[in-house]
Amino acid sequence: MDTKRAIMSIFPEILEFNEVDFSQYSTPYAPALLAFLKSGKTGLMEFEEFVEENGGTKRDVRNFLVSVFQYLLIRYRRYGDESVEVPAFKVFLTLKGWLNENGFDNDYRLLLHSFVGYLVDIAGKIAENSDCRLGPAYMKTAYLLTIEAEETLGEEYFSELRKRAGEILAKVYQNCGIDEELPEKREKRC
Repeated sequence: MDTKRAIMSIFPEILEFNEVDFSQYSTPYAPALLAFLKSGKTGLMEFEEFVEENGGTKRDVRNFLVSVFQYLLIRYRRYGDESVEVPAFKVFLTLKGWLNENGFDNDYRLLLHSFVGYLVDIAGKIAENSDCRLGPAYMKTAYLLTIEAEETLGEEYFSELRKRAGEILAKVYQNCGIDEELPEKREKRC
């Protein structure tokens, strides 16, 4: 239970973590997590500072963040745990920003390459089970991630995934009465 509370203190904005079962989450960073929880601090930036003040590095923070995301995906894929859908999506977006801001661009590309397909599936499920305010937002974000993957990684798989995500988004728009065009591929920059 303390590990869950510690994770929630690092991600206080992800209220959906309250529903996630962390009983099988194992990490070598457990002592740092519990020490951070005891410090009374909250937030990812505060956790990063705490880790560095206590002899850790940004790579330790990166490893922890990736481990949380991977745990959520394992719960989703292996156990069909629907409670991890929204947290997994939100943690991925947090990872995207944090990794790129902290010089781990290649790690982000690897995560995008490996997991964007799962994010499309997750966003589709979130859209099915959400209102017409949240559902389209998640699905549009997933669709934009497929465009990014297609442009960045260039493999045929990502073109097919973008098409599938676009079809799902179009259906969500139709079901919600949203009259909006699908975002187009971005213009290539020199």
